[in-house]
Amino acid sequence: MTFFIVLFLLLMQFLWRYIDELVGKGLGIEIIGEFLMYASAGLVPLALPLAVLLSSLMTFGNMGEFYELTAIKASGISLQRVMLPVVALVIIISGFSYFFANSVVPISNLKMRTLRLDVKKLNPDVSITEGVFNKGIENYIIRVSKKDPVKNLLYDIKIYDHSGPRGNLDVTIADSGRMKMTADKRNMIITLWNGSKYTEEDEGRRKKNKRYPHRLLKFREQNIIIAMSGFELTRSDEKIFKSSYQMLNTEQLKHAGDSIKQSIYYYSRVFSEDLIRTGFFKLNNKPKYNRPPERELSHSRSPEVQRALARRAATQARSDLGTMNTVPADTADSAEIQQVIPGISLKISTFDSLYASFSLDEQQKFLKDASHNVASSQFLVVTAAERMEYEIKKLRKHEIEWHRKFTLSFACLIFLFIGAPLGAIIRKGGLGLPTVISTLLFILYYIISLMGQKFVEESLLTSFEGMWLSSFILIIAGIFLTYQATNDSAILNIDTYLNWVREKTGLREGILLEKKSHIIGKFELIEIPRDHVQKDFTIISEQALRCIEKLKIDGRWSNLAKKSFENTGYFYLLEFGVHYNSFIDQLILSKWFRIPYFEKRLTEFPLISGRITSSIFTRKIFRWGALIIFPIAIIRIIHLKVKIHRLRKNLKQVADLSAGMINLMNSSALKIDADIL
Repeated sequence: MTFFIVLFLLLMQFLWRYIDELVGKGLGIEIIGEFLMYASAGLVPLALPLAVLLSSLMTFGNMGEFYELTAIKASGISLQRVMLPVVALVIIISGFSYFFANSVVPISNLKMRTLRLDVKKLNPDVSITEGVFNKGIENYIIRVSKKDPVKNLLYDIKIYDHSGPRGNLDVTIADSGRMKMTADKRNMIITLWNGSKYTEEDEGRRKKNKRYPHRLLKFREQNIIIAMSGFELTRSDEKIFKSSYQMLNTEQLKHAGDSIKQSIYYYSRVFSEDLIRTGFFKLNNKPKYNRPPERELSHSRSPEVQRALARRAATQARSDLGTMNTVPADTADSAEIQQVIPGISLKISTFDSLYASFSLDEQQKFLKDASHNVASSQFLVVTAAERMEYEIKKLRKHEIEWHRKFTLSFACLIFLFIGAPLGAIIRKGGLGLPTVISTLLFILYYIISLMGQKFVEESLLTSFEGMWLSSFILIIAGIFLTYQATNDSAILNIDTYLNWVREKTGLREGILLEKKSHIIGKFELIEIPRDHVQKDFTIISEQALRCIEKLKIDGRWSNLAKKSFENTGYFYLLEFGVHYNSFIDQLILSKWFRIPYFEKRLTEFPLISGRITSSIFTRKIFRWGALIIFPIAIIRIIHLKVKIHRLRKNLKQVADLSAGMINLMNSSALKIDADIL
């Protein structure tokens, strides 16, 4: 059930994405059904993980909600043992998902891609928009100033005919007109009234003294018949998309990836050889300019000299791609040249001296040739870089598609180990909360997968690291949730976190006996006289009222700002808290607490510890830090204001309850109960 629900939702999202390609095409129900069938087949590997997550959440959530998991665990069966048959089923589903993604999805993608191309070629229904040059009809452009949909009339019509081999030679203008299709939908008849037609005439091969003749035809009524040949769906050859990475299985993707790697190696080798041959060793080519006078005698150089000069040129070219600089040449090369040609002058031992030995015109030619060589080398580098980048991106797409066939299959198993323990923890079945949780988890998985895919496309991560990133993260979450569900953890109980926050901020509505329940047990009851209990209640009531009066003064904004950073000034509250809690402890251990009505009234007393300021600000450095950071200081003062307000409310409740307990102990009914004890 969840699989078909998820598949339907994904299909609707896919349909909305491509709705503009289908609307207004006049497609039959069989073409739309074929399109949706191919799209559904391609979405199956994506729908299965989400379906497993949602169904496992619902199943184990229902078992937890109706205490079936509690009964199973009470009988000695662990959660892992309960999940074992479900794990076996999901392993089968994962295998089916891989088979479907590897065998069926490439075929469905190929057929859907071809069908989309055919639908795109199909001309839409003719829709004329006012004041716009409409190109809905092939070879014609129509502009209409005004439309009357009630009478089906068009006003101020201009029709540009591009059907001829020479382009736009006919222009028709009319005051009004009407358009309608023939019964067989093969032709459109445009009826025009009160207009004219301009036609440019062909002058043949006349080249001089062109006269540009044209013909003007005026009419009261004219019919234009346009053939609607593009309104029929024609099937394209599927081979045009067969080599795309989305249409290949794992073996074909691996083979295509190896071919791309070989192409990258080939292009890199060709690029390096071309760069060395055309950019570094220009001196091997035949010189195009004259030699200086002192070099004309040694015009024919020996191979040793040519190799020495080539090494020098290569060293210089690698440093600046042919740009001439003033850095001296390697002394070993110069010595080698001098040894080969003993009569050469020492003034040409460097490139600067060699360059200076040429005439000004020849130097300009050298600079022009060097600039041309640098531009050629730069163009070669840029072209090769673009080609290599294209090949690398193409390789990354093949690697991503290869890993996706495995990650989506493995995601079924991962989502089981997330959904099953999560359902056991939240203990909510149905389609409500599980649907929300599963949707959020799947969105998280999808976002991490997209991030990993983008990292792979930008070559920031390898294909394995990027495509399996989401699986690694979620499998850790699945192991953690399984461990927590096995130990009956309440990590998703929102009340647990709210109570912790309220307790840390001092805003929790605490009950006194919740903190005193640990001293309830079987031990000898102490005897406390009635008058002593009444006297202690009177003292508690008076102390609570005095604390309320002091808090009225200390609760002012100016005093709060001062005392909040001194972390002092509330010792009377601590004193009241000690007296108040010790008195309640004595009552719990006395015979009075065993009277049911007395115990019920005692449960209404609030929890008061007497501490207001947080333990974090006991150190002076934190108090001054909060004072310097203005927003923290304001928040802390407001927090203290709220706590004092709630404390005054609790103190007033203690005073009222204490007065009520004094009156209660004077009642005759309570006296009888006490005598019975």
